[in-house]
Amino acid sequence: MIDERKARGRSWILVGTDFSRQARQALMTARTVARERDAALLVLHVIDEHGLSELARLAGIPETALRDRLGRERRQRLAQALEAVDDGGDVAMEPVVAWGRPFEEILKRAAETSAILIVLGTAGHSADLEKALFGSTAEKVLRSAPCPVLCVPVE
Repeated sequence: MIDERKARGRSWILVGTDFSRQARQALMTARTVARERDAALLVLHVIDEHGLSELARLAGIPETALRDRLGRERRQRLAQALEAVDDGGDVAMEPVVAWGRPFEEILKRAAETSAILIVLGTAGHSADLEKALFGSTAEKVLRSAPCPVLCVPVE
């Protein structure tokens, strides 16, 4: 999905997605910022492998088969998510599916790409301000990020 001609020489903005409504809003916001900053988007979905072996055991399938299936399904969903927000403009978007703890992978990829910004969706309105603004992943990223973090609420 990435067009090397569009991405070459541009800065990177990392967008974390879990395919939620909040993540879609963050992706649309990141696309706008990328266009304004002449940057490319690295759109990252992380599959949390915690408990995967137990899930495979309960499902009665080999863990490798479960990993293959999850990876395939998530790559397909990520491609669909990017297609849904692609307006045919000049913003390069690179989809990446990774395995690990989401906040760790977001921080790792941001450092590897020298991202100029990380964009994440937030939970929205709540009496608990901290939980409303920063889910556990967003909060951990915000505290340790190597660059600015933009937390986008749902409109």
